[in-house]
Amino acid sequence: MIPERLQQSLRQQFNPDGSTRRAHQLRMLELLRYIDGVCRDNDIDYWLSSGTLLGAVRHGGFIPWDDDVDIEMPENDYHRLVGILRRAAGPYILQDSSTDAGFLFPFAKLRDTRSTIREADGLDAGQRFSGVYVDIFRLAPSRSRWLHHLSSRMLGTELKLRLRYGTSSAVARALRPLLHGLIFPLIRAVDGLGHPALLRHTVPSYFLAPRHRSDLFPLSEIDFEGISLKAPRDCDAYLSHLYGNYMSIPDPDRIQVHTSDVKLW
Repeated sequence: MIPERLQQSLRQQFNPDGSTRRAHQLRMLELLRYIDGVCRDNDIDYWLSSGTLLGAVRHGGFIPWDDDVDIEMPENDYHRLVGILRRAAGPYILQDSSTDAGFLFPFAKLRDTRSTIREADGLDAGQRFSGVYVDIFRLAPSRSRWLHHLSSRMLGTELKLRLRYGTSSAVARALRPLLHGLIFPLIRAVDGLGHPALLRHTVPSYFLAPRHRSDLFPLSEIDFEGISLKAPRDCDAYLSHLYGNYMSIPDPDRIQVHTSDVKLW
């Protein structure tokens, strides 16, 4: 973990107590605790991933400027979890392609219904739900980075066409069954042949970096904002493969956030 003096300086700059960003983070923490409880009650594997895991290791919780939460899990566990979350009551609602016709991604989000946010990149245009969220990514065996790159280009083209012509346009209606009903499932089948030691986010995905099975299992525990959550077996190896020298602090002037116009109630 970085020195406490540096941590407090970053907190004061980016997410001091009482700020909108800190309130946003605490709302995401509520969602994360709920998911953790569901997973533990049902013997479902998950782990903090990407920048969320980086925050846990380097900052003991959220990266001070971070505004999203990522978890990953094996595909079988993913299907079990989303099946439970579809029936969730209370202030949360599951968003995936089955609950939101405007959601084109092969992962899910658990959304908070007492908030609204907008994605800075505009990729949430046309989606049904807009609350604070946790991203739930599923991983599957993968042999080909090239196939993932190809599928991400196809998805990007589809998103651009939907933004240009509208979600109900003839172009959008034609592309969805072609890509999501035929081409992407075929790419997944080819990419997953055999049982490689590498896992990737399910096609189509913008996240091409592989996860090494040996870095992940058996899972460990890590402190995140004062609570114990699931983490990869070897957090250092996992983060080093993704980020290199992950303990270095980026230039504050180059930091980008995912969301804008956050409203909580």
